[in-house]
Amino acid sequence: MAGGPYGLAAAAAHQLRGPLSSIRLRLQMLGERRPDVAELPGVLGEVDRLATLLNQILDWGAAGPGPLPEPVEVLDVAAARADAWSVLADARDVRVDLTGTAATALQTHGALEHALDVLLDNAVQAGPPGTTVTCAVHIAGQYAHVSVTDEGPGMTDAELAHAGHPFWRGASGATREGSGLGLSIAASLLRASGGRLRLGRAASGGLTATAVLPLAPD
Repeated sequence: MAGGPYGLAAAAAHQLRGPLSSIRLRLQMLGERRPDVAELPGVLGEVDRLATLLNQILDWGAAGPGPLPEPVEVLDVAAARADAWSVLADARDVRVDLTGTAATALQTHGALEHALDVLLDNAVQAGPPGTTVTCAVHIAGQYAHVSVTDEGPGMTDAELAHAGHPFWRGASGATREGSGLGLSIAASLLRASGGRLRLGRAASGGLTATAVLPLAPD
């Protein structure tokens, strides 16, 4: 298995495969006992999507860089992930809004999906009840940008300098479950796709996290 960020991402994915398989099995058992639960097919679909992503990360970690980037419809992916995270957001009285324009970018190993799951998860958790998380897609130069902005406490300069380092967790993250690997893996996947992850303060005082990917050629 490759070292550096590739080995880090693959190691994290390997640790998650077992619990995810267990979750899927329990959901299947629940579906057999309660076929009337309408939400189960959607939840199983999300579990299968995560399993696919973990396998992609394991392949990426084993091989290191090399696979050619593939086109991805950025706005479609952003809409799907924003819709999926709206369920958790609603439970926390946080709204998820999506704005932007269509763009076709290049990615490897589901980098955009993974990055947006991390960024939306963090934003929904950071936002107090009654606030809004905004996911915005725009094009700047030869890159597609997907920004996720929350209305939470944001980060200090010192926290911004360390955010994205493996296992680092800020003051707000210390009160939540997690490994401190999410931003690091997301950033590594984006870099492998020729992009990057940018973090900065939002005008609202919260955090703006932006996944950047190169545009696909015309």
